[in-house]
Amino acid sequence: MDRLSSLKAALGLLALGLGGCGEPSATVVPEGTREAPPSRVEAVGARQEDPAVRFCDVSAPLGEGRPLVLPLLEGAPAPTTGWRWINVWATWCAPCVEEMPRLVEWGSRLRREGAPVSTFFVSVDATGGEVEAFRQAHPDAPPTARLLGDGALPAMLSALGLDTGATIPIHALVDPEGRLRCVRTGAVTERDYPTVRAILRGR
Repeated sequence: MDRLSSLKAALGLLALGLGGCGEPSATVVPEGTREAPPSRVEAVGARQEDPAVRFCDVSAPLGEGRPLVLPLLEGAPAPTTGWRWINVWATWCAPCVEEMPRLVEWGSRLRREGAPVSTFFVSVDATGGEVEAFRQAHPDAPPTARLLGDGALPAMLSALGLDTGATIPIHALVDPEGRLRCVRTGAVTERDYPTVRAILRGR
């Protein structure tokens, strides 16, 4: 065999070896030992993954989460019925401020699409004056409550199932029974909307 033929043969073997890289190798099941695993289509069809599992830092099946317990607040009253979306933010938190109009718009969109939710904003600013100054500078900003007391933020983080090192913004989705369905730290983006909608529809 000449060098060119040898090279072609080697490349052919390499191609055969690489052909299965994108797929898992088949499982060989000795006859009579156990049932063969389901086909790829059957496995996908049977898998109903909870959308909250990957999206949330803390999640629980619908109706099984810990009851929501809010610390002492001043300002806007917290909603008490239906799905609730609690957003923990601060005037000095740039990602919090940037996403606030998105959350308001999402609330309206979710209601139109059959997944009604009440959005409720809770500031962790040190004083009410900071919040008032922000609202004067941003008249379109939604009403907000504010945590009261030095230990209010750690208490709220603990109530949400987070450790004291958690950073804002924080999103908590509370089901109609008043139980935490999903708690997520960090800002949300437009690509997260379908996941949020699926969670609020009880999936």
